Amino acid sequence: MEKIWLSALCCLAFHALVFSQKSYYVVSDNGLKLRETPGKTGRVLAAAPFGAEVQVLVDPNTGDDEMQFDPPALRDSVGMIFSSRFSDNPFPHIGYWWPVQYSGKKGYMFSGFLADSEMVHSGYPELNDQFRLRAIGGNASASNNPEFDPDWYWYCLYREKNGQFGLKKVTPRYAVADYTNFKGEYELIARELIIRTDQAQDPVWIIGSRKPWKEQHRIQGVDLEASPQAQYSDNQGTLNAAFLKKYGLEVERMEGGYEQNIQAWFMTSKSGLRQVVDPLSIEYSYTMYLYPNALAWAGDLDGDDKLDYIFRADGEIGYYVLYLSTLAAKGEVARPAAVLWQWYGC
Repeated sequence: MEKIWLSALCCLAFHALVFSQKSYYVVSDNGLKLRETPGKTGRVLAAAPFGAEVQVLVDPNTGDDEMQFDPPALRDSVGMIFSSRFSDNPFPHIGYWWPVQYSGKKGYMFSGFLADSEMVHSGYPELNDQFRLRAIGGNASASNNPEFDPDWYWYCLYREKNGQFGLKKVTPRYAVADYTNFKGEYELIARELIIRTDQAQDPVWIIGSRKPWKEQHRIQGVDLEASPQAQYSDNQGTLNAAFLKKYGLEVERMEGGYEQNIQAWFMTSKSGLRQVVDPLSIEYSYTMYLYPNALAWAGDLDGDDKLDYIFRADGEIGYYVLYLSTLAAKGEVARPAAVLWQWYGC
């Protein structure tokens, strides 16, 4: 019996030791303060910058009453990141004051700006190190990974009141929504990273670039995420030929084999170029080739008077891929610049 109890105690000690080494990352663009006591009035012991790695000293998902380190009075709202300034539907989610170790000191940090490694490193590959495509909202089922490197330029594509689009330089704002109760219980997901911007008007996409872009207004474009029926001529999913022609697109049904139900999308130019939109591949239990099956957005993003595109691939694992005309090589209409992966989360 003594050996059993000793073994159990060793397991508990090992769990505590292992968890104490788990890293979380500061996702507040203004940094996050380590306080001596939980709450906004606690004395500041240190300030961790955006992207800093900290060690959380308890497991927030144990559901053990003894692990409830934060009584109801010491929970807090995430703050302006979820206010009506950023969304017509404010997020009412809360965070907790977690015991944390940072820079050799122990104190408390607000969990609403602490993301675990799975939130900041989804494991899904980017296309390159020059561009990023991000979506407004949560990343529970999308690769909305934050970039901690300050040498990125971020732009928000948004709808203008005249029905056109604008492109504005922004700062992405991150926070973590917490869906747990005081016993660590939750229905679908426990926590997720949320992205907002300081662009108050109707945001559509966030695009990151290693080089600065020019801000734009009155971009002629179409958002098929908001108006998906615009590309169809009926309720049976028949693509509208006039719509496709307007945006320099053609679609053909692939013939033969397992690909017989897949549509091939082509981009065309006024000079007669015709380029297929290639599938993206990802290593799963095998190599999956994922073909785009819809247009998500079209318009001139990079200011060269040529169309750029965001295509969508649906499925258990899918993606949005951004094609930019300024990247096109000889004989190309556009080239893939960035991808946002998505997957079923339930």
